[in-house]
Amino acid sequence: MRVGLGMAALGRPGYINLQRDSHLSSRTVEGMQRQANAVMDELFRQCRRLNENDNDERYVPWLDCARSYGLSEKFVGEYLRTNGVSPEDVYVSSKWGYTYVADW
Repeated sequence: MRVGLGMAALGRPGYINLQRDSHLSSRTVEGMQRQANAVMDELFRQCRRLNENDNDERYVPWLDCARSYGLSEKFVGEYLRTNGVSPEDVYVSSKWGYTYVADW
């Protein structure tokens, strides 16, 4: 079973427009990467927990990206490389379409 995480708000800080300062401690690329990493860490942690408690189902993290989600593809790629995540242990989807032009 896939447990999904949409990366739009994590890859594109302008996507969050209400109470932004209380949710984003930093809007730098490095700060956004750290925040995205923390959320992806939690996704992987939750999937491990579910897998430990359910022998009938395999729970696999699913990260949903797109070019229009700012730097989501970069953040996901960095996370997967840094953590040595095997392709068998994650689903990654992306979409093509318009180019992100918000100049972030």
